[in-house]
Amino acid sequence: MSLLHLWRKRMINLLIIVLRAVVAVANALIAVLELIRELVDR
Repeated sequence: MSLLHLWRKRMINLLIIVLRAVVAVANALIAVLELIRELVDR
């Protein structure tokens, strides 16, 4: 019972880390796209 609980907790932490990584990558991509758009507009 406690082992399953620990495993579930670890999985939730992993999911949170993955979600944060995805958000960080998305923000970086948006920043790069905005930079490219500014360069193209000039």
